[in-house]
Amino acid sequence: MARAGPITLKTFGSPPPDNGVFAALYCESTVKVKVGTGTLVEIRETTHYPFDSTMQFAMKMDKSENFPLYLRIPKWCKSPRVKLNGTLLTTLSKSNGNIRISREWKSGDQIELFLPMQLSLTTWEKNHKSVSVNYGPLTFSLKIMEDYIKKESGKTAVQDSKWQEGVDAANWPSWEIHPGSEWNYGLVLNQKEPLKSFKLTLKPWPASNFPFTIDEVPVSIEVSARQIPAWTLDQYKLCGVLTDGPVASSEPEVKVQLVPMGAARLRISSFPIIKQ
Repeated sequence: MARAGPITLKTFGSPPPDNGVFAALYCESTVKVKVGTGTLVEIRETTHYPFDSTMQFAMKMDKSENFPLYLRIPKWCKSPRVKLNGTLLTTLSKSNGNIRISREWKSGDQIELFLPMQLSLTTWEKNHKSVSVNYGPLTFSLKIMEDYIKKESGKTAVQDSKWQEGVDAANWPSWEIHPGSEWNYGLVLNQKEPLKSFKLTLKPWPASNFPFTIDEVPVSIEVSARQIPAWTLDQYKLCGVLTDGPVASSEPEVKVQLVPMGAARLRISSFPIIKQ
């Protein structure tokens, strides 16, 4: 079995101009790029990120070539792992850096990047001490049922968004989305260990291959909450301004579901904390 060439692995800031490849954003994709001395390489990325932690990269090229591959490591990820052709590589962990893999690459080489996701809370001191719930790169919103009401777009258009003369506006309706379930909840959290308040559920990838709806999204979080009756819609039918937390509520404690913001049309993603 032939031995692979030398590998240099380290983390650092922005990559220099050295005829390498920088994977800055992760999604299912294929890219063709000239590297090293001008060799054309095709890199196919297979992933369900940001709903999954794993990204796989497959190299396809006519001849081997020496060049660096850079992998962006998000700040939220504390312990990234990388495999080359199935073998775990030793990496220097730096949460806000990039991993550099420099070697002689050949067609068929496989890289697997694993970015372990964890639950976290962000506290917004200047937004009435509300909190946002995160899982890896995802920030979550309350799961609110969505009622769609069809409107004539010619009547709802404002200012310069009106239709040009002669357009059949009936072919281009607009929609209002109204909440079909309660939305004015504050979270009931474990005071000593807040992250133990959340139950994470991971589901199979949707058959539709479209995860951006509240019914199809493959990850959700359950948490206890109480309604805040004084938190209502304002005069514009928009969510009212929060009051300073923690907020008192005598409403019954219930379980609510949170979904990633990208899957929701109606979004409550800064939650008041219920006073205990």
